[in-house]
Amino acid sequence: MLDDRLLGQTFQLTTSDLQGVIEFYGIWYHYLVEDTATAGDTVTIVRVTPLLLYVRKQETNLEY
Repeated sequence: MLDDRLLGQTFQLTTSDLQGVIEFYGIWYHYLVEDTATAGDTVTIVRVTPLLLYVRKQETNLEY
């Protein structure tokens, strides 16, 4: 239940750092990029833990 509402949400990276913070619903979350994404890329939240949101570049998040 740990903020599962965030799964699938997308946002645009403002820096090329592999981690940072993002605000959703008035709450600030720490995120970690799981692949190579750079500033300006759109990323999708793929996993939620008590400490981090794990995100991937949107184009590499395809499921077959």
